[in-house]
Amino acid sequence: MDSLEPLPSEKIAFIAYNIGVYECIQKFANILPSGKINKDTDTNTITNLLLESGVIYDEQTISYIINSMLNISKNMTIKQVSPKEVNSVAKHLNRAGVAIDAS
Repeated sequence: MDSLEPLPSEKIAFIAYNIGVYECIQKFANILPSGKINKDTDTNTITNLLLESGVIYDEQTISYIINSMLNISKNMTIKQVSPKEVNSVAKHLNRAGVAIDAS
């Protein structure tokens, strides 16, 4: 499933948003325990640390997290997200210039 045509735009946006949240959380989780950020750290340093921080991208994990949220929120328009859909959105984000290390 490399084409996004069958996916509604709301689902594409929802998946893309959650990919971004997943990556931000993972990057901060890698940096914070290292002690490289403190109250005096400037935003440029934090930005560089985030850019250098590695992320383990896994469409299976992201789809599982998204589906867990969807199961809790019963009144959502989107009912379920597959790993293939997550991977497809990530590939399209890469093509659009958003750096995602899709597996």
